[in-house]
Amino acid sequence: MRGFHPPPACRAVLPRLVEACERSRYTLTGDFQSIGTSIGEAAESAAHERRYLETATDTLALIREGIFAGRLSPLDELRLRLDEMWPAGATVARHEGRLMLPGIIRRWPAGGHANPHIDQRAIPLLAAHGLRRRIGTNVYLEVPPRGSGGQVDFWSLWSDEDTYDRQRRADYGLDREQLGEPHWSCEPGQGDLLMFDAARVHGVRRVAEGSRVTAACFVGVRDADRPLVLFA
Repeated sequence: MRGFHPPPACRAVLPRLVEACERSRYTLTGDFQSIGTSIGEAAESAAHERRYLETATDTLALIREGIFAGRLSPLDELRLRLDEMWPAGATVARHEGRLMLPGIIRRWPAGGHANPHIDQRAIPLLAAHGLRRRIGTNVYLEVPPRGSGGQVDFWSLWSDEDTYDRQRRADYGLDREQLGEPHWSCEPGQGDLLMFDAARVHGVRRVAEGSRVTAACFVGVRDADRPLVLFA
């Protein structure tokens, strides 16, 4: 969706956002910066899962109050819209009564990229939700100059998770050279919203100039009579 979040509102938060990203660390790769522990990190070990749950509330406060500072964040706006659109509404996911992180901020500076990968559903934190689909969701707060990288590539592959685990690289994701050329590529603009089935192999091209910043989450789809659940 073009122009989901107004570009002036995107630009207004960037100084605070970049400062917070520079202080952050992401344990799975050094290819990009991430504010908060992600669900992907939580799946790596019991210690990471504890950190995910223990820091979710503080990360949410940092994003809402420290970065967006009184403005409605694009992911909060999305959740409100989904709550109105989906028959059973939409809510933030919880694990055994504890809040899960409903959104995350990621920044790819020049040189950053993401290996082709899928986002898996078969992890302990998601087991009780009975997800049928896991929808990747990005709102683009900053994008590189057109043609300078940061595009999202998609391959016509829907990987089962056991096969993916056997084929993935030592760090994370799949080998781009072995996959060949993507079947479709998307180059979003500032403020655009992109949603896709996260079981489809996807990756981010290396940023050659500028930076790519997204507010990101997953929308978990269950049966039609159950609310959508948002987590990151």
